[in-house]
Amino acid sequence: MTQYPYGPHSAPGPGGPWAAGPVPPRTPDLRLLLQLTVASFAIGVLGSVIGYLTSSEQVAAASGGMFLGTGFVLASAVVGLAVNAGLYALVFFPLREQRQWAWILGIVFAAMAVLSTVASLVLSFAVPVVPTGTHPLQLLPAALKLAVDAAWLVVAVRPGVRAALR
Repeated sequence: MTQYPYGPHSAPGPGGPWAAGPVPPRTPDLRLLLQLTVASFAIGVLGSVIGYLTSSEQVAAASGGMFLGTGFVLASAVVGLAVNAGLYALVFFPLREQRQWAWILGIVFAAMAVLSTVASLVLSFAVPVVPTGTHPLQLLPAALKLAVDAAWLVVAVRPGVRAALR
């Protein structure tokens, strides 16, 4: 009996016993989904920058013109951006490798983003404007992100995306 260096079930050849098999071709729908993922992240970054700038402005106004708390606002914006980048990377890179679990995770994240954005927009219009409320400039990236995330969900359920996953 021939001994293989990695155990009795390992086989010679490309990839050994863990080879995933043939990779389906990358479809135009999957490419569009990847582009929407990047667009959603970019709009989220834009929204974070606008949120930071308007929050700093509000903190300065509330503290009588002094920037007492902008360090905290900046730190929270940086940490939030890093966490967000990590979550997008957790979906984007495996999805680019056509992994089905990343597609499922992306659907969960996009659905949560749509629901939270809708809730934020509804609350921003339902609550009267107060000095620490939503700045009108923050509504544009929120509406854009809502549109992109909803489009992501629509594209994600297309048969062309599912056909490109393994």
